[in-house]
Amino acid sequence: MKNKPYPLNNVPQINNLKEMVIYCAKTYKDSTVFQFKQNNEIIKISFQKFLDDINSLGTAFNNCGLKNEKIALIAENSYEWILSYFAVISGGNVIVPIDPEMSNAQMKQIIDKTKISTIICSEKYFEKIQNVSNDFSIQQIIVLETDIPAFITEGKALIYEGEKFFIDYNINNNECNVIIYTSGTTSQPKGVMLSHKNLASDAVASIKNVFFGGTSILVLPLYHTFAFIGVLCVMLSGKTISINKNLKDFKEDLILYKPQNLILVPMIIESLYKQIWIQAKKKKQEGILNTLICINKFFLKIGIDLRHILFSKIHKSFGGNLEFIVSGGSSIPDQYIKGFRLLGIQILNGYGISECSPVVTVNRNYYYRDKSVGQVLEGVQVKIEDDEILVKGDIVFSGYYQDSIETKQAFQNGWFKTGDMGYLDNDGFLYITGRKKYIIVLSNGKNISPEELENYFYELDYIKEALVYQKDDIIEAEVYFEENKDVYKSQMEQDLLTINSLLPAYKNIKKVNIREIEFPKTSTNKIKRG
Repeated sequence: MKNKPYPLNNVPQINNLKEMVIYCAKTYKDSTVFQFKQNNEIIKISFQKFLDDINSLGTAFNNCGLKNEKIALIAENSYEWILSYFAVISGGNVIVPIDPEMSNAQMKQIIDKTKISTIICSEKYFEKIQNVSNDFSIQQIIVLETDIPAFITEGKALIYEGEKFFIDYNINNNECNVIIYTSGTTSQPKGVMLSHKNLASDAVASIKNVFFGGTSILVLPLYHTFAFIGVLCVMLSGKTISINKNLKDFKEDLILYKPQNLILVPMIIESLYKQIWIQAKKKKQEGILNTLICINKFFLKIGIDLRHILFSKIHKSFGGNLEFIVSGGSSIPDQYIKGFRLLGIQILNGYGISECSPVVTVNRNYYYRDKSVGQVLEGVQVKIEDDEILVKGDIVFSGYYQDSIETKQAFQNGWFKTGDMGYLDNDGFLYITGRKKYIIVLSNGKNISPEELENYFYELDYIKEALVYQKDDIIEAEVYFEENKDVYKSQMEQDLLTINSLLPAYKNIKKVNIREIEFPKTSTNKIKRG
């Protein structure tokens, strides 16, 4: 098990996403880029077919008047989702991916603000989209399952007849090609404008840090930039993306596709780890698992790695080939990183924000720091001013859509102000300490990061959610756990004493309130604050 610096992975320079698809088709040709279940079959799409489908669909879109338009994409994960995205942005249009589970009011707000002309949606959300679009002059609604195949057939015929406008269209690398609406925990969503250059630069820099050596499963919803950049990374690496259309099928898909890597968020990673122990408890094998972990620790100390043998049953439940999981989004408690590593699965913790396309830092396959979110990507600059993380580079967005005030406030002398707090160590690893706007300021002038204190609660196995806040100049916490509430209430009192003993007096948590239900969440499953 290595943990030392080594050269960055060799990756070609790619300037836009159209160029990326063409490069992949020329380089990887008939290798499979996407696979998915359909009517009890596994459908495989090659790199070359993907390019051909993009050209056909894009040509048909262009022929029906979709030029220099803003087009919303509202659907669950699918090959057609990815195909539509590339067809839209490769012909000079702007794509606006929207969370399909948004309320009608939220969708209407985005459609109105962005001046959407066309909506691409799945059958599942067609009725909802019809109701939403009735208040606007939407030119057309395109249904993924039925209309996209017809458009592809039409586009093929047009290309055969000599239509080359879409194929020959020259991309302006710096022009906005996607607007991502963020779902803040306290404020209204803002439209993050990203260019081809932003996304291509982030994908290239990311895989210089992380080597994707095999099949991956797409689990996270594609309307989030982190999920989409994962698709780009695996694609540019010449590997296969297995599309999970329903999280309920995730365990089945692990066995079916046998992934070498996964791109997930902390919530899913934590759930997967807890399930390992829940299953062990159900089978009355907790003691055996703990014994195997002790044996494993001993052999690792003398340089012998037996993890795939000792924990073979666990590895089989993940398909048998899983080597690492890239984690993005909020920070992940260190116990899960170390826990998975002891089982033989590496967690590569990273940091990103939509405004940065989104990856800024990530731990490497064999070079990492616990509690860190990794090293800064090549070509990206990071500095810390007043404890805040500032970023500069080709990955940084141009601004918020039709919001010059917020855009101006987001930058300082050309540096994007993330709003996140942290520090860099001597080896260039970044550590996140909290969110600047959440900082609690006591009457004595002391500053406290609530996330720092919340992490102590997340170290407790029975805590599912925690929120720390200020009330009447004292620090309080609110926690939620799913089961055995009466048992854990008394346990919580003891654990609170332990937590406070580790903290300076001014950070002591004076009271813990037990919630009966989960906290309200944003669309990215972050707890709403305020």
